[in-house]
Amino acid sequence: MFETIRTSRYSERVLPVWVKHFMAISLLATFFFQTVPAAWGAQFDVDKLEKALAAPPYVPQQSQDLAISFLNHTLPRLLANDGPLIHRLGFGDRIGTRVTVDRAFSMMLIRREDVLSLIQRKARPIDLVNNTNNWLEDQEGRLIPKRIVFLLKASKDTSEVGAMWSSVTMEQSGDGSSWHIIQVGAPKLSHAMNQQGESGGNTFLLWIPDLNRHYLGSIQDHLFTLTVLFKDRLLNGDPGDKQPITPEYLEKLGRLYAELEFPKKSRPKVDGGEKPPQVQEGTRPKTEKTQRPAQAP
Repeated sequence: MFETIRTSRYSERVLPVWVKHFMAISLLATFFFQTVPAAWGAQFDVDKLEKALAAPPYVPQQSQDLAISFLNHTLPRLLANDGPLIHRLGFGDRIGTRVTVDRAFSMMLIRREDVLSLIQRKARPIDLVNNTNNWLEDQEGRLIPKRIVFLLKASKDTSEVGAMWSSVTMEQSGDGSSWHIIQVGAPKLSHAMNQQGESGGNTFLLWIPDLNRHYLGSIQDHLFTLTVLFKDRLLNGDPGDKQPITPEYLEKLGRLYAELEFPKKSRPKVDGGEKPPQVQEGTRPKTEKTQRPAQAP
């Protein structure tokens, strides 16, 4: 589990505006330029996978070092005297205060084909995350999550009173030899994860890009449970609700997928929370391309 906590203070040194915004765009937009294999690879032993999900995530030292380097070196340069970018990344008016890495979550990417197989009862809930797009096995036989989200807390002291939340997300290379940053920011998602995450660290982030849905997941006694992060009128969920994967819930997901085939104007509007799925050309995730976490709510 990630344990190292480090502090960073924003630098007062001003970088040229175009440099800072180039860095920000490079970090925030990598989602749109990556590729994913059409097949996600063989499955892992279910008992081993359930144990990995039920325990705090194993966070390799290399990913910790990259998070610390980002916090102590890249972030101060990125935010130097740039108020709009500070707010966009979730730090509010906390310039000059300390930023720490609070904790880490493994991130599981859920593809459409696996959800549909579950809806059709051709798969089990654990099969949603049982693939090489979400896990790699190291030389010691440990299952390492392909993506790890480090929550960042900006505060004036060690308490969470008035704290602002952001995050930095890492991804392993295909052969597991290196890590790189694929997302920075996502303040609303980070705040929700902090509010709803279990203190023991045995929850993980689930992202369904087709449906624009994020959940925290947990597994116990072979049972998969979702925790709602954002108010969702379409699925009748409120933040903090525990949602078992039941036939009724799968039926709701099936209706959401059916809406992907309808024109945008025919879909109901949603007040706040997570948005209905989008169908404009260019926004629908492609199955042959690797999904990267985009800027979350």
